[in-house]
Parts: sequence; structure tokens; C-alpha cells
Amino acid sequence: MSEIPVDVIALAEARMDAKATKNFALADQLREEITLLGWQIRDLPGSYELSPQPAFETFTSFDDVPETRPNARYLAVIKVDGWLEDIQACTAALRAFASEVAVLLVDVSGDAKVAHGVHQLASVPDIHELHLTRDPGWGPVMRSASEKFHAENIILMDPSTVLLENPIPALDAAFAQPGVVAAGWRGALVNIEDAWRTVDDRGPGEVDVLLGYFMAVRREALLATEAPHAKAIFYRNADLELSLELRAHGGRLVALDLPLEQRRHRGYHDSEPAMRERESKKNYDRILAKFRGRSEILSPRR
Repeated sequence: MSEIPVDVIALAEARMDAKATKNFALADQLREEITLLGWQIRDLPGSYELSPQPAFETFTSFDDVPETRPNARYLAVIKVDGWLEDIQACTAALRAFASEVAVLLVDVSGDAKVAHGVHQLASVPDIHELHLTRDPGWGPVMRSASEKFHAENIILMDPSTVLLENPIPALDAAFAQPGVVAAGWRGALVNIEDAWRTVDDRGPGEVDVLLGYFMAVRREALLATEAPHAKAIFYRNADLELSLELRAHGGRLVALDLPLEQRRHRGYHDSEPAMRERESKKNYDRILAKFRGRSEILSPRR
């Protein structure tokens, strides 16, 4: 590895001190200064790791990302938090079974090995990479990626989801139905009798909410929402919130029997329990505050 300049080490040490005193604004500022000097920093327990900036471009926020028009009707947006092997398997299945789908890998991992792995995956046509120096959260990533990358349909996809066959014919058929703005692998109905506190899974058909394992949305409908999910740092219940926003704007949502499998959902099972429960509750509290009692936005009950 290249010799680390003394001034970069000094900034890294100052950043450790800032984090120790919970001065996170200063810590973020110091990270950006390190980035501008051509280095990246990865946090370790009680320490840090410095490595040269990779050959690809990195951005501090979506504000600096140029708009792109992938040559595809569908764009799968995958948030990369780590777990490179999962990203590789998910991406390989997309290329094998749905080559007409462009892929956007949004790397927020802060891990040089993962970043280089993403860069390698993006060396083939129709796989795009985007590297951010900080993680804005699930909602902002999905929303901002949809704003910056122009495709007719956006697939919000978790890397735990792996295709077994091509889902595009089923999605095209769903979008041909009047008023359908979103279609996905799993859906649910809001439990009205439980005062909207829970949702019940259901099979194929019109639903109140879709789950974010594999959820295709008309980009125009997605960007027409008020984006309350921009506050959703964690994914859980953010997909439900987005679904109800789409329904509140007059759209229909359908669940489909798609040829997919879900492997270990690391975004949930391997996340820090206190954080995931705290952020999931914040997401659901917004749902209750905005939508509880608005039965007119729900799908028809049979």
C-alpha cells in the first residue's frame, strides 16, 4: 500500500477524537478532507483503516451525481452496504435471466474491498456504479437514485433476492393493467381491525403494500409522491410507507408470483438490533400519523 502522508494521518487521528466526543459534524468534515486528499477511511472498533482512493469517482452526496439515462426500460437499484458475495450473486442472476434490466449498484459500504468489487462488476455494459462517502439511508438512496437515473420503471431490490427466471414478462403484464403503478414479489393488506398496527401477507393480486425485496415502480409515479421515505434511514416499513404514498396518489399495487428466491436477508438479520427496531418504529409511526383511518386509499377487500 502507498505510504500514508503525515497530514492524512493527523486528520484521521483528529476524526477519531471527534467521534469519541460525539462531534459527528466535525467527524464528517474531517472525512471529507481526507477524501479530498485522495484517501478513504474505514472505521474499525477503536481504530481506523486508511487506503488510497480507488480509480473510480466517489461522491459526498447525490447532489453532485450527474443525471444518466440507462439504455433500458427497467433499472434495478441495489443499495450496497457490504456482503460483496451477495451483491455478486444477485447481479449475476440479473444478467443471466433479465439482461434487458440495467443495474445500479449504490455503494455506501465504506469498505475498499467491496468498493473495488462493485467497480469490477460495473466493467460490463448496463451495470452502473455509484460510490458515496456516506450512507444517507435506504429511503434517500432509492429516491435520489430514481431522480438521477432515468428509466421508465425502477426496481427497488434487496441483494438477498436472487432471480430464478426472467420476471419482466410478468411485470410488463401487470403494468398493462389500468392504474397499476407498482408490482412486486410479495404484498400485504393493512389490518384494519388492528387499527393499522399490522399487515397481513397475501398471495397474488391487488394489495395495499408491497415489500422491498423486489418491487418495481413506475418512475413517474415514484417521483410524484411526497417522498416521506426520505427520512427512512432503515428499509423496514419504509417500503410500506412508499406503497401507501403511491396508493394515496391514486395508484394500484399488485403482488405477483415471481420466479425469485430470498437468501439470508442481511440488511435485517445482520443489522444492529436496537437500531433496526428504533428506525423501523419511526417509519411505522409516520405511517400511522399520515394514513391510519384513510380506508379510501386501500385496495378493495374481497
